[in-house]
Amino acid sequence: MDFVQLTVCWNALEAKLLKGKLASAGIPCVLQGDTVSTVGVGFGGANSAFQIPVLVRTEDLASARNVINC
Repeated sequence: MDFVQLTVCWNALEAKLLKGKLASAGIPCVLQGDTVSTVGVGFGGANSAFQIPVLVRTEDLASARNVINC
């Protein structure tokens, strides 16, 4: 299974919300560096400066783009 980057979130809260939105649409995703983003919540809260790439399966990319553009 190949994964591609859908977008980049700038904090853990945004990443978790996007992951939930994609999951609701039946699209699994991976938050790259998710462990670091969780640690960042303790230090920077929702405004932490960690970049969190959101990856989806290659075959889900078009559908995922439609979900985040709604």
